[in-house]
Parts: sequence; C-alpha cells; structure tokens
Amino acid sequence: MDGYEVCKTLQSIPATASVPFIFLTAKTQKAELRQGMQLGADDYITKPFSLDELIKSVKIRLQKRELIQSAADQKFFALVENPLTGIFIYQNNKFTFTNTKLNQMLGFTSEQIRELSFEDLTNNVECPENDAAIEKLHNCLKDLQNNAHVQLVVLRKDGYQINTEIFVSSIRMKGKEALIGNIVEIVTGEKPNQLSYLKQKIKLSEREMEVLKLICEGLSTAEIAEKIFLSNRTIDTHRANLLIKTESRNTADLVMFAIRNNVVEL
Repeated sequence: MDGYEVCKTLQSIPATASVPFIFLTAKTQKAELRQGMQLGADDYITKPFSLDELIKSVKIRLQKRELIQSAADQKFFALVENPLTGIFIYQNNKFTFTNTKLNQMLGFTSEQIRELSFEDLTNNVECPENDAAIEKLHNCLKDLQNNAHVQLVVLRKDGYQINTEIFVSSIRMKGKEALIGNIVEIVTGEKPNQLSYLKQKIKLSEREMEVLKLICEGLSTAEIAEKIFLSNRTIDTHRANLLIKTESRNTADLVMFAIRNNVVEL
C-alpha cells in the first residue's frame, strides 16, 4: 500500500477522516502533488526537508483543525440550547455535555452533572422499569442498536422524582462510542412525585399534610381543630412540627413552602 492508498483508506473511515494528513515524499511532479491534495491531504512536504519545516507544518495543521473544531462546536452549542427540551451527550458512562434546559430540569450545574451517570440519577428510585430502560441505553452506547426510546424515573438534586422520556442515538466522538439525545419531563396533573418527596424526605405525616393545606386556606388554629376534630393544643403541635421540618420561620413561610412544593395551587 502506498501513501495514496493510506490517505484514501483513512479518509474513508469516519474516526480518522478529520485527522490532518501530510505527505512526506520524494515525488515532486505536479500531477503527483495534485493527486495527493485531491485525496484530501492537508500538506505535501518533499524530500529533503528539515525537522523544523516538518514540526512547523504539523503545528499549523493542528491549529487549523482546532479552529475548525471550535467553530463547529460553537454552531453545535448554539443549536442545542433549545429552551424546550433537555439535550445531552453521554460517553464513558458520564454526561460530557448538557444544555441549560437539562441542567435546570435536574437541578445540577454543568460541572456537577459531568460527574454523574444514568445509574447515579436513578439511585434510590423504586421503579422496576428503570433497569430495563438503562439496559437499552447501554446497548445503544455499545452500538448494539442505533437508537433507543425509554421512560426513566430520575432523581433531581433536590430529591424530587420526575418521570422523563428519553430519546437517544449512537454516535462516535473522538473515536469512541457516545450517545446524543434529549430528555423531556412527563408532567401529570396530580404531581405525585413532589408529595411523595415531602412524605419520604421531609417526613411529613398525613395529618401534618392535612394541617398544612388548611393553614394555606387561611384557617386559624381553632378553625382547623374544629374542622378535623382535634384539640387546639394538638393543632399547635402540628404547626410547630411543620415549622421545624420545613425550616420555616412563620406561617407566611409555611404557605410559600407549600406553594413551591405543589401542596396547594394559586
């Protein structure tokens, strides 16, 4: 195989097609030079040549490639900053890129989410379907299938569980398998995940949840006690526990906490 065949072969392989190629040859005929350039060579150095000349040529080609890659990256990032859907690149079992929408959806910064995997996002989530969904994503990452569509229950940074729908396609980046995909949140009218979070993580009892809702309705301690057939002292105890568990300073803070966590709606 001569240099022309090597160049042609590398150009036909996606993983090496963008790698700069420099011919080092004793051939100086214009037809031969043109043939090499037409095959996609970036430079053509004829013998004899100095080491400085070779190093300079290599540096120039690498700098040019970095500029082209940088311009492509800027166009890509501008394209994926979609305010409606979370977009990510997943490689080596980590999120190597996430757009602003996905960071907001999951509550992480770009730096924080780059340390996470799909398994990290689903830890402590009781959902039997998650394992099968993650297996599909891994099969796509291993290039066993070209794309995948799954539903996954993930945990936000603040502890909320959210239902998501994920679409991915397998690609190659820097010679390695990767996934590019988008995530959308499946929103239901009942908002069960937030309420589950309040009960499980903050450990609000059913009675405390009931008292909190009545407080948000503007009822006094006496009115709440009469409505749910408890003593004023018991209602005061529940109110005090709510202040402690939600780290609220007063009734106004309690109401804001309930609104933020979808216990009540405006």
